[in-house]
Amino acid sequence: MAEIWINILAGFKEIFSAPFRDPSILWLLIPIMMFWFVLEIYFDKYKGEKIGWNTALGYGLSMFWIVVISLKTLFENNFELFSIDKLLFLILIALYSVFIIYVSFTHRLKEKIFFLFASPSLIYYLFGIAILLVHDLISLSLWVIIDLVILYIIILIIEFILRKLIPVAPSGSGTEDTGIGNTGLGDIGKF
Repeated sequence: MAEIWINILAGFKEIFSAPFRDPSILWLLIPIMMFWFVLEIYFDKYKGEKIGWNTALGYGLSMFWIVVISLKTLFENNFELFSIDKLLFLILIALYSVFIIYVSFTHRLKEKIFFLFASPSLIYYLFGIAILLVHDLISLSLWVIIDLVILYIIILIIEFILRKLIPVAPSGSGTEDTGIGNTGLGDIGKF
């Protein structure tokens, strides 16, 4: 039993020390973490607003962009960072992004089910893993994968707690739907 805990702790050490082995990676990770944090706070504050089909489409397109950038990194380094596990992970993420894009366009799944797949938590978490993996800062050993799953569960628990702590925006705070989107055309004809 002690060996399991040692392996779990070693996996967490690898995950959390990864950004500090190459501090230049923070140029990619910090904006991703900030966007993720802001989106979580926004959806916690405006609980009446839910992720929409267009937002899910944006997440799918962003995820595909991360895959393209990651593949570029793999191939421009003359395959120094290339390994089959990285390529397979990127292929899975690419397929996942195509799935999100396809369903966003076709609305083939029910919103409540699909929006779990296109949640900011999952999308941005996968962004971070892809960047660390492609830049050879983590390896996908069994214990690291287990720790990544545990870490994601911990993040979901923290989000749940924050959701309870963040005050809800009062109704009438500018979140009402005018039916025309945020085009700036809502006041045409009103003087």
